[in-house]
Amino acid sequence: MRVSKKKIFWGFMFLILIAGGIICKIRWKVWFYNRPEISYVLTNEPQRVILTFGNDGELSRNVSWVCGGVSKQAKLEYTKIGSGDTLIIDGSSKFLKSLGGFSYTNWAKFKDLAYGNSYSYRVWNDDRASSWYSFTMQPDSTDHFSFIFVGDVQDTLHGKTRDFMENVRYRFPQTDFYMLAGDFIERPMDCYWEEAYQSIDSIAPSKPLLVSPGNHEYVKGIVRTLEQRFNYSFSYLLESEYKNNNVYSIDYKDATIITLDSNRDPWFLFSQREWLEKTLKNSDKKWKIVMLHHPVYSIKGKTNNILVRWMFDPLFKEYGVDLVLQGHEHNYARMTNKEGDGKMITPVYLVSHASPKGYRLEFNDKYDRFGTNNRFYQNIDVRGDTLRIQAFLENDSLYDDMQIVKNASGIQVIDYAQNIPEILEMPWLTGKKAKEFEQNAEKWRKRSLVQ
Repeated sequence: MRVSKKKIFWGFMFLILIAGGIICKIRWKVWFYNRPEISYVLTNEPQRVILTFGNDGELSRNVSWVCGGVSKQAKLEYTKIGSGDTLIIDGSSKFLKSLGGFSYTNWAKFKDLAYGNSYSYRVWNDDRASSWYSFTMQPDSTDHFSFIFVGDVQDTLHGKTRDFMENVRYRFPQTDFYMLAGDFIERPMDCYWEEAYQSIDSIAPSKPLLVSPGNHEYVKGIVRTLEQRFNYSFSYLLESEYKNNNVYSIDYKDATIITLDSNRDPWFLFSQREWLEKTLKNSDKKWKIVMLHHPVYSIKGKTNNILVRWMFDPLFKEYGVDLVLQGHEHNYARMTNKEGDGKMITPVYLVSHASPKGYRLEFNDKYDRFGTNNRFYQNIDVRGDTLRIQAFLENDSLYDDMQIVKNASGIQVIDYAQNIPEILEMPWLTGKKAKEFEQNAEKWRKRSLVQ
């Protein structure tokens, strides 16, 4: 009996639907389920004050904060320390309602800031004011700057990140700003926003923050949407958004710094790529630094994040990106591109995290170095022709150290960490997976010794 092509086609489509239904059932919670938000009530006082960069160059600064109650007017009051003059700027306020409660999110822009000056400020809602905070602008007379990079924070309630971040602040008090690669919060709920803010409450009002969205800042669904509190907390995104992509760039000293949103559904990545190419093409700065949440070259599987790689990596290479900062995969990894003779070249790709959660990894031969079962932070120091990357463990031990030197002779990537032992401790795996990890880790150690 001969079966028609039409019946074969519809039979094949039926099998695809059955397989798709099974996969969706297995992955339903991962792809579509959002936990109910815990109820909350915010007090009327201004709180969770966050200083960020603005949208008008390296001298621009924004501030955001939240409050409860019924807000009529948001204001920013500030003074140049020692001047005796006080300015009051009208801010903006927006009512946000979520499943657990409501809040007013507020933001304002500083005006006429100058190089090297220090400023004191507080924010208002109606007749209620925050505490006074202060910050210092970068000097104009040097090409030197530094910043702290932290991967995923993603802490549980009553977690340990505050002690971690306090230690970083103590170690590097003069850093210019902080960059976080997404998953700043564990879930899109107010209680996790409060937990995340408490972890950086001594940093956020006084050092500018740049934060890329992570998948934990997204509300799951057929089309994922960014948690509404995110863009108002990091208010530079309100003006830098491009075709519904949460992207941002700033020229700071002799660097162009770019943040991308790798969480978008595939059809959004085309327009994000368009924006990235235009931004890189227009940059005349010596250094180009990009931050996004998902690693371009995954350490959890070679096909993971492949759309992100296809969209962005060719542009990184074509337009001379020096450093790509990433998170998401809760381990440490550093990768450099290689020429045919094995010489290291840019871009340098860095994966890091500061979360108490550790994930499995797959050892990828493209990478130079890994680290597991620890929390890490990075100090990036740019001085003239040299960009130096140093990674530290939670106990402040140096874990990785390398330089990119860029001058008339070309670009040189120098690895100073070859004699620093790698930490390849087994994560939470058990049974067959644990044995497989140990075998792969041993192969990696032998590979490193051969090299």
